[in-house]
Amino acid sequence: MLKRVFYGLKPKLNNSYLSNFSHGNYECKALLQTKIGDPVVISKCKDREAPIWKVEYGFSCIFFGPYDEAIAYCKGRFRSLED
Repeated sequence: MLKRVFYGLKPKLNNSYLSNFSHGNYECKALLQTKIGDPVVISKCKDREAPIWKVEYGFSCIFFGPYDEAIAYCKGRFRSLED
């Protein structure tokens, strides 16, 4: 995930940008945002033998087994794009 400099208003993210955050062997399934508005990406590994979920924000990358654990980690830390 790259930091970009925007001149003027910062673009508003929505779920139509999911494909922009898919890369390599991971497909973006959900977008959240930090308290200051930076994107948080929840993505799933495309490999069926290793159903691993990844949460990326800033320079951090955290891996989870089930989706429920990834969502539980994000609750309270991050907010939805509509907030």
